[in-house]
Amino acid sequence: MNLKTEVLIIGGGATGAGIARDLSLRGIPCLLVEKGDFLSGASGRNHGLFHSGGRYVVADPEAARECIAENRILRKIASRCVEETDGLFISLPEDGLDFRDRFVRACEEAAIPARLLSQDEALSLEPGLNPDLKSAVAVPDGSIDPFELVLENAGDAEAHGATFLLHTEVTSLLLDGDRVKAVVAKDLLRGEEYRIEASYLVNATGAWADRFLRLAGLHIAMALSKGSMLVTNQRVSHRVINRCRPPSDGDIIVPNHTVSILGTTSIRLEEIEHLEITPPEVSLLIREASRMVPAIETTRFIRAYAGVRPLFLSGEEGGDRAISRGFVLIDHEKRDGIRNLITVTGGKLVTYRLMAEKASDLVCQKMGINHPSVTHTKPLPGAGQRAGLKERLKTLGQGEILCDCELVRREEAEEVFREGKLKNPLDILHRTRLAKGTCQGAFCVYRLLGLLNESGKIRGDSNTILKGFLEERWKGIRPVLWGTSVREEELIESIYKGIFNL
Repeated sequence: MNLKTEVLIIGGGATGAGIARDLSLRGIPCLLVEKGDFLSGASGRNHGLFHSGGRYVVADPEAARECIAENRILRKIASRCVEETDGLFISLPEDGLDFRDRFVRACEEAAIPARLLSQDEALSLEPGLNPDLKSAVAVPDGSIDPFELVLENAGDAEAHGATFLLHTEVTSLLLDGDRVKAVVAKDLLRGEEYRIEASYLVNATGAWADRFLRLAGLHIAMALSKGSMLVTNQRVSHRVINRCRPPSDGDIIVPNHTVSILGTTSIRLEEIEHLEITPPEVSLLIREASRMVPAIETTRFIRAYAGVRPLFLSGEEGGDRAISRGFVLIDHEKRDGIRNLITVTGGKLVTYRLMAEKASDLVCQKMGINHPSVTHTKPLPGAGQRAGLKERLKTLGQGEILCDCELVRREEAEEVFREGKLKNPLDILHRTRLAKGTCQGAFCVYRLLGLLNESGKIRGDSNTILKGFLEERWKGIRPVLWGTSVREEELIESIYKGIFNL
């Protein structure tokens, strides 16, 4: 099939969806290609921190200033996706107070609101903190739902004319002199092949940026850093808790919906397709996080997962923790002589909108048009009060519950299916909270498969699909399998072996 568009965006994470929204709001036709579903990369595999910039303010003040500026914007345009928990940077006895003092001064210089708290003040706000802490600094951190954020961007982009090809991988680039004339892409689920002509291409593939550029014979230097995270079965704090020390492993706890997320490690990778979380990583994260909140030592964990940070190398860095968390925008006309190719990579989830704006500005500059961005003032369609657990509790008794842990109703799933946009039925897990709770889908996915069968959405054998889902979830459950988790997993195994003959 032959397709044609003005701008072709490669990558369906936050930045790619943000570019699609930005361009479509400027009236510029665009098409986005993603080899998986939305959020298949780092955008769907982070700790959901709504950055104030505090984590980088000492070592990377420029990135910190970007974070706090975007923090203020997203509170206005994406309030539905944000929980304004605030955050604490706590100092333990072994940390001393020298770094805290540097931290407070750096926050002042970067215009990040920071308030020094005494030990008693910090413990009154978060009674579960280590009582030996020396002091704490309050900053405007929070948590953000990356799935809702990206899908709202994509939905608004589509409403303004953008189109999407999901589960579709770019396999080759066709060059004509100093331009990319077209790309060849393959639908990974149906085998259909596309030839897509575009006036301009934007590479927003994150950790895959260099791999994509190799299709054009180009290269950029990147450090691919794995960050592993653990999910608790309940919220262990009301606020984001950071360790007030130079960035290190296991120094943050982020409350998100009904759980908390512990992070994170930093391990250099060569292979980015199949990520494994090792027992030493799990032990390290629990040991370090429990120094901040002692109850974590006896907390039940429901999942481990990892994402890959796409860190751009400028050639002057030390270890991965020293590499800037800012983003890079590359005009390949200036760098490599390819006139219609742009790469944007690096950055943080909270700076996705800024990255999208700058990439879209460069596209417009190349097109010779002057259509300024409006994404910094125009709210996302779902902006408003975030629908948290309390709001979902109010819906009890209003219909059949599909997921008991997250109170996802059958009609929510049916609404997604009615839109008719899912190539893979299990992509619904990115569009609702289904299977993200304590049982990790064990008691709701078979209900989902029943619903899919009733509606004729299943392609192939239901048990094969169910087994594939369970094996995928097992990858995240296995690293945290002890105690209560073992007993629950044995129960789940008996159910699926006994009832479903898997």
